[in-house]
Amino acid sequence: MSCKIHAENSDSIIERCWPSGVKKTHQRIDIFLILYHSDEPLSAAEIFDKLNQKAPKEKYAFSTVYRNLLAFEKVGIVTKTTLSTEDNAVYELKKSSHKHYAVCTKCHRKIPIKTCPLHDISAAVKDSLPGFEITGHQLEILGICNECKNK
Repeated sequence: MSCKIHAENSDSIIERCWPSGVKKTHQRIDIFLILYHSDEPLSAAEIFDKLNQKAPKEKYAFSTVYRNLLAFEKVGIVTKTTLSTEDNAVYELKKSSHKHYAVCTKCHRKIPIKTCPLHDISAAVKDSLPGFEITGHQLEILGICNECKNK
């Protein structure tokens, strides 16, 4: 999916970014929009909380959120990652490029790293392991963010 962030309303986001072949339900659209507007990966529990804050009368079931995240993962529109600072997996929409994060070990904030530092390393690994096909990679930098350092 190549869906870059633009300032626009929800209907035009869905029209422009909704993956073909994925059934549109109001639950899926709401989950998709929460992921679309998020600056960092979110756990299913965080998405569940945001949904219920957004539409308290709707009362989403946690199982609905989880099932829809699994469906999104199956069709390849979300990335599921388990970070060492999280007890649960986190999810984010696959946009134009993949991301790596610096994670604060105090507040657990996930700060995107602007470029992928692993491209050169991937080439070196590929050269040293003939026949090995690299299908992806993960990088997580742990530390303390400026806000926590200044407290």
